[in-house]
Amino acid sequence: MKTSMAGLFAGALVALAPLAASAAPVVLHNDGLTGPEVAKWLQDAGYKAELTTDKSGDPLVKSAAEGVAFSIYFYDCEAKPRCKAIQFSAGFDLKAPLTAAKINEWNRNHRYLKAYIDDEGDPHIEYDVNVNAGRTQAGLDDDFAVWTSMIGDFTTFIDW
Repeated sequence: MKTSMAGLFAGALVALAPLAASAAPVVLHNDGLTGPEVAKWLQDAGYKAELTTDKSGDPLVKSAAEGVAFSIYFYDCEAKPRCKAIQFSAGFDLKAPLTAAKINEWNRNHRYLKAYIDDEGDPHIEYDVNVNAGRTQAGLDDDFAVWTSMIGDFTTFIDW
């Protein structure tokens, strides 16, 4: 009995079809995310998430990771309540001011996470993420993993 390669290939596709369907990426809404969606996403991952609004009336989520409190700000909210971008942000109140040279060292040697110092010499970090136009849940999870790992790197860098 002869079996054709095409027949074997077709049989393999039929057998793998349920796996492919279950592995389909979860695509985020084309207009971005809402505050409640981001809060639920964090809570589902085991993080606290307090949903409030900022002074412009846009969503604001407060959370924590790696022992550091942070906020998630929402931007480009033309399709309210959906916003096309979010920004993870944290600030650190230090006893001694951090120098511009130290912050520049961080920015020169690290990608993704930008850092700056405020008028009192306290450092702040930010990480921007687009959450619209075909972005996936897996991509957002990956961005969050970058954010949380870099929090640890940054707190070590500033001896916090």
